[in-house]
Amino acid sequence: MKTWLTKLRISNALDDRKPLPPALERSVAQSQELRRFVDDSAGLDRALKNSRPAPETSASLHAAIMRAVRSAEREPAFHWQTIWPRLIPAAGLTLLVVLGIFGASHFSREPAAVSPPVGRPSLADASSALETGGRLVREMPDAVLSPLNEEMRRLDRDLSDVQNFLLASLP
Repeated sequence: MKTWLTKLRISNALDDRKPLPPALERSVAQSQELRRFVDDSAGLDRALKNSRPAPETSASLHAAIMRAVRSAEREPAFHWQTIWPRLIPAAGLTLLVVLGIFGASHFSREPAAVSPPVGRPSLADASSALETGGRLVREMPDAVLSPLNEEMRRLDRDLSDVQNFLLASLP
């Protein structure tokens, strides 16, 4: 496992074209396997840098590809002019159907379905609303604060129990 990690560090140093750190140089000097790895890696690096692959494609293939690329740049990706004449009748028909459904649902309601107008509110309704509001103002604080008051009582009891326990445990 250590040689694998050391080989990785050596490979990274060679890839970055940096000299090996002193710790790696010591490891290479002590191990025959690591010296062979460094020599093989350096030889492979030199061989890859010095060899140039010969192009196997012909010049006519390159020219054909470039002509296709240039012609594709000139043509638009989507032709609205060709689809527009087919789009107008479909959109018109859709609009006609939607308007027909809306008109049929809007004008086909029966007069009984419409709610009758509500009469004017009377003074009794207003006084009833005021009484209900006053009752809520008087009763809501107690209803809202009673759980909080109960929790505060429990918390005070727990604190006094903790205090008694601590005082009892002191020498």
